[in-house]
Amino acid sequence: AASNYMLSALVASTGIVATRTLPVLQPSAAGRWDSSNVASPVVLLPREGVAGDPWRMFYYGSDGTWSDAAATPFLPTGKCGLATSADGLTWTRATDECVFAPGERGAWDSLHVGVGDVHWNEDGRSLTMYYLAAGDEAVDGAPDGIRMRIGRATSEDGGLSWAREPEPVVSADAAEGLFASWPRVLPPALTGGPWRMLYHSFDGRRWRAFSCRSDDGGASWTREGLALGPGEGGAWDEQGVGTRCVVPWRDRLLMIYEGVEAGSGTHRLGGAASADGGRSWERLDLPPLLEPGGAGGDWTAQVVGTPYAVALPGGGLRLFFCGKPSAERGGMCIGALDSPAGRLEAGAWL
Repeated sequence: AASNYMLSALVASTGIVATRTLPVLQPSAAGRWDSSNVASPVVLLPREGVAGDPWRMFYYGSDGTWSDAAATPFLPTGKCGLATSADGLTWTRATDECVFAPGERGAWDSLHVGVGDVHWNEDGRSLTMYYLAAGDEAVDGAPDGIRMRIGRATSEDGGLSWAREPEPVVSADAAEGLFASWPRVLPPALTGGPWRMLYHSFDGRRWRAFSCRSDDGGASWTREGLALGPGEGGAWDEQGVGTRCVVPWRDRLLMIYEGVEAGSGTHRLGGAASADGGRSWERLDLPPLLEPGGAGGDWTAQVVGTPYAVALPGGGLRLFFCGKPSAERGGMCIGALDSPAGRLEAGAWL
């Protein structure tokens, strides 16, 4: 049986409010595939009408190595795992093994993989995952594994095993940057039109988020262009926009994104909104929602990132994210904070 690490934050008396005290998912014991880092949570709420259906959290992690021992990982990616929960706060690994690993030697995804997004299909039983990955393609002057692309896989057993498609569904475009990666997929129920994917790239100087659309249920994708670029000079996100999530919020779509400050390279989480189904985005006139060492606590002192928000009953939001205390102490962990009223100011997150 899978070990239960009791990876929970303290639960308030209501039983639904996350606290800042501890991560909700930490690296596992030495020798296991995710013993060094866990990050990039993708959280699915229990399905309505399915008795006993748990919360599911897909995440990526590593033991500090990639499939090629000669490669030096520059990201906490590697393989993908699954944890489940009855309340969205106390999580148990569904299995001690990873549920998705790099492809065979020579494949485009043979070096490292990471979950980007997961959604239930129309049949209500199977899942589709969009993932980021790279093989052994070398890029001059860049680290191993940087030529990331976006792939797709399906699961018929709740996410414990996956069948991948042989080729990526979105490849890197030199006009955008070195890679196409960290996909978030918006179904027609959110966009009011086609399927839409948001992803980001890095051109050697700045990070930018782009969008593409699908008119065939995600089988093929057409680029739409820039979705959200770097902030203005002197802004906290001047160097760019990285990982992000999208959730319904009031009468719009809310994007919570990882912004990068020029000079210091500090990563913070900020907000943008869309009134046209995710094709265009406008930054919210607010300071960052979450900063290193802020509401998340001391274990986030070095970095916060990879946000994923879910809507709670009554208009609230639960924000999952990764953090790390310092370069010397501990690996990436996953935490959760609640905004019970769905407010976005830094002080609204508990």
